[in-house]
Amino acid sequence: MTTSSLPRLDSVSANGDPGDATAQRFRYQWIMAAYACCMLIEDIEEVEEVFCEHHEDVLLKHTDGRFTGQQIKTRAGDQPAWKSSDEAVVGSCARFARLQAKFGDQFREFQFLTNHSIYTAENGASLFFILQQCRNYSPNAASHTKVRAFIKKVAKEAGCAEEVALAALAKTKASHDFPKLPDAVARLVNTLSSSWRQAEHCSIAALNQVSERLIAECSKASSLAHEEVLPAYLPMSANQVKAEVAALINGKRINKARLLDVLETGIALSAPLHGDPADIVPPKTGSTDLLEAKLDAGGFSLPSFHAAEDLRNKADFLGLAWGKKYGDTGLQRYDHIRTIVLIEGAAAFEATQTPEPFGLKMRSDLRSRFEERRKAGTNFYDCSNEHLEGFAYALTAQCKLQWSQERPWEKQK
Repeated sequence: MTTSSLPRLDSVSANGDPGDATAQRFRYQWIMAAYACCMLIEDIEEVEEVFCEHHEDVLLKHTDGRFTGQQIKTRAGDQPAWKSSDEAVVGSCARFARLQAKFGDQFREFQFLTNHSIYTAENGASLFFILQQCRNYSPNAASHTKVRAFIKKVAKEAGCAEEVALAALAKTKASHDFPKLPDAVARLVNTLSSSWRQAEHCSIAALNQVSERLIAECSKASSLAHEEVLPAYLPMSANQVKAEVAALINGKRINKARLLDVLETGIALSAPLHGDPADIVPPKTGSTDLLEAKLDAGGFSLPSFHAAEDLRNKADFLGLAWGKKYGDTGLQRYDHIRTIVLIEGAAAFEATQTPEPFGLKMRSDLRSRFEERRKAGTNFYDCSNEHLEGFAYALTAQCKLQWSQERPWEKQK
């Protein structure tokens, strides 16, 4: 068989490669952990702390000191509904039983949560049916034969007594109402918008930005990324193991203060300086001869002249690479950087002007005022200072913002 008759490697999906599916499952868990964190700012909820990947996928600590353990399971839409006989279902229930054996009534509830349908028939194949029967279990009831078999199976896998397995199952609830993966972030944004007071002042873009930051924080807590920043004094601690365990657990803990810090920091991040893609000046634009003439007039040395040409080529190549790799997003990135450099270049040029014109003095004062307001906590949504300056120019074009009483621009006409 010739190579030309074989399918193209870059146009055929990879079968048997679970990497992307695994990554999606982890991301879904982090999104659901972020979803749970919203309960920290809901007055109607009794959750004071959320732990990521601590004994459970998500562990909720309630205000009464008891806990709820959440197992979060995903399954592709083309797969059959979850049944009580599924290995993942039995495994989750066995995990609940082990926690019940170890911690007893510290758990008020266990939850099997999924983005995929759970079989709902009134028989032993349905997890809903099994759990309901466990709450009203009588070992002598003939209708409980399937339930009794399920309890035995869970107890065997958990390595605990059947009474312990039954106690765990009796406090277990299942739900298949969670969003599908493509809708999960949108659901989180919607939840934040209704539970977080600051959200009413946020744009959709800002809420998406904040949501991604919260998901990243849950990822960090789940993956023990905080191990990298454990206190340096731990090895010198009198009880190093105990101190390290406490530090690691604390890294997994998200309370209301940590949540609000993540949200408020996220909203403080500025949106990129994006404009209409049709207006973007593409890389490799401009006259090389004109560049050479301006550098020569500016007193550049020959080495600086060669460096300028080289740096220009590097910048243009980077812009082309971004455009090829990311499409319009890459060109917008290029345009964002170009705008920043243009702003700083203009400031550098105007610093050489003496005496200072009134417009430059007013703009300098305006920039200082923006900074003062930002430090005072003024809500600028996701505007950067550059966006604010852009509003000033827009207001100037509309004759809403005045720069001089003399109005010299009218005399120049």
